[in-house]
Amino acid sequence: MTQCFLVRPTPLFRESYLDALREGLSVGGRRVYGAMEIAAVEQNFEGHLAGLDRDGQSPVAFGERMLPSVPANAFWLIDGERFIGGITIRARIDTHLLARFSGHLGYGVRPSMQGRGYGKRQLALALDICRGMGIGIARLSCDVDNVASRRVIEANGGVLLRQCAPSWFAEAAYLLYEIPLI
Repeated sequence: MTQCFLVRPTPLFRESYLDALREGLSVGGRRVYGAMEIAAVEQNFEGHLAGLDRDGQSPVAFGERMLPSVPANAFWLIDGERFIGGITIRARIDTHLLARFSGHLGYGVRPSMQGRGYGKRQLALALDICRGMGIGIARLSCDVDNVASRRVIEANGGVLLRQCAPSWFAEAAYLLYEIPLI
């Protein structure tokens, strides 16, 4: 790790970001984009960047269901000139699904950069942003078998709230954490 920092999504890191998508960048253990979706991102990169932030006004498709949305902002972890990972911060989690089963943050590190401390650094930087937004306790979740994510969360002060069983929105059991920020 050289000079890591979070930035708002920008065309400056277009090629590195697309390479990460091709590698299989995932958030929460799920592959984000298939080949057709990556091609669409390449064709309309500016539109894709605009779509990374959500204003909370439109429902979000989750499988076959449409769920209420909340405001969310995307940030990218950059090391030097390379896209390393992405993290989304939800300004509030006032929907049943987010409050009880998900949380304020969702993140991922490109496969070729995993196991090098980037996830821990990315979450630490995002928690500073959460503090600035007035979030007193950040909530987040990870799959039970995602040991790396558990370590990232716990290294940043995560306190385990409970283990949750699989359900219609989660194929596997997962853990719900809180990180006090005050």
